[in-house]
Amino acid sequence: MMAALLALSAVSGCGKDKGGSGDTAASGGTENEEGGAEKQYRVALVVNQKFGDKASMDDLAKGADKAAEDFGVEIAKLESAEASRFEEDVRAMSEEGYDLIVTTYPYMTDATKLVSQEFPDTKYAAVFQTINDGDTTLDNVWDTEFHGEGAFYLGGYIAGKLTRSDHVGFVVGGEEPTPNAEGNGFMLGVKAANPDATVEFSYVGSYEDPAKAKEIASAMITAGCDVIQTDSGASNAGVVEACKEAGILCAGEISDYWDAYEGFYGIEGIGFGDTVYKAIEMLLDGKYSGGEHGIRDLTNGGYFMDWDSFNRFADANDEYGETMKEAIKEAQDLEKQIMDGSLEVPFDTEVPSWDRIKAQ
Repeated sequence: MMAALLALSAVSGCGKDKGGSGDTAASGGTENEEGGAEKQYRVALVVNQKFGDKASMDDLAKGADKAAEDFGVEIAKLESAEASRFEEDVRAMSEEGYDLIVTTYPYMTDATKLVSQEFPDTKYAAVFQTINDGDTTLDNVWDTEFHGEGAFYLGGYIAGKLTRSDHVGFVVGGEEPTPNAEGNGFMLGVKAANPDATVEFSYVGSYEDPAKAKEIASAMITAGCDVIQTDSGASNAGVVEACKEAGILCAGEISDYWDAYEGFYGIEGIGFGDTVYKAIEMLLDGKYSGGEHGIRDLTNGGYFMDWDSFNRFADANDEYGETMKEAIKEAQDLEKQIMDGSLEVPFDTEVPSWDRIKAQ
């Protein structure tokens, strides 16, 4: 435990990100009647993976840092990278008196549920988790579910337009409902853009195994893929490396590999940092959504298409530039339809299968 606590980093905040807006009157402390600072709010971000992944963990940290910068809250960050430590680490932060404790992903759900009931006066934000599901309601927990099928439908549409071999790959970190829905949404997008295409799909089995991800991507390239979409956290690095070595195109979620690889053509953003920011904002406003389960998707900032990254590729790449510009325009029209509800992409959590999608 001492080693875990030594891993904490308290910051005043210095990150700039899509993690949230600073247009608010919320502040990091309350004032007494004389106007003096009465309370300094403290927030602990306890994550189940390592920071420095250029993906979701770093995005969570940026959202927390932006809230620290905007509101003056104190932020502590703790890597709880082993399942055996989840409960112990969440409880340690609760005992330290943090006002809000943010935990990540379904792996930490059991620990969050248990410890939050031991500390009813502490607020908890369960990112990418389902706790308040109808059978259970915890008044001090706000949990959020992420539905990325809409964003990845658009990513699939663009991939279907870019491929010249009519062979596209999709690499996912782990077999879970939301990544499955993202894979199925991606396949539907490819089908809409290019019904003659084929989509290869594979799980890495980890969000922190670039070597395995590179192996999978290399096999897809050998099978004929000339465009690969990756959705695998820190494992993305292996997919990008394989695509760079083979000279094919690659896109990813959250992380930007453009500086290392000019064939990296776009990013589907996920609002993990934005969710942390909103949780802190609600805490300071005294309007914490405890006992509620939220769904975050393309329509409310849970996901977003980083169109700047796609346009950057279009402007810089002579070979694919015109095709990309046309694909962006068409995909943005589809995005408007998803936003207004005229185009519905199903939250299909079955294991992604191109044969099944193509037959629909």
